[in-house]
Amino acid sequence: MGRIIRIVFFLALIGLIVHHLFSRSQKRALHEVIQISAWVCVAAAVLAILWHWFIGF
Repeated sequence: MGRIIRIVFFLALIGLIVHHLFSRSQKRALHEVIQISAWVCVAAAVLAILWHWFIGF
């Protein structure tokens, strides 16, 4: 549990640094990159689950 709290703390700290250092257009571009990356990770997770499900049967 302590490891999760530490990870969340560091992510929040990185978010604060990004918020203060980057301009509005840079933040918008970064948001789009993070959003696309999140969708790619979701798609990869779904494909991995489906792959294991089909291989398992």
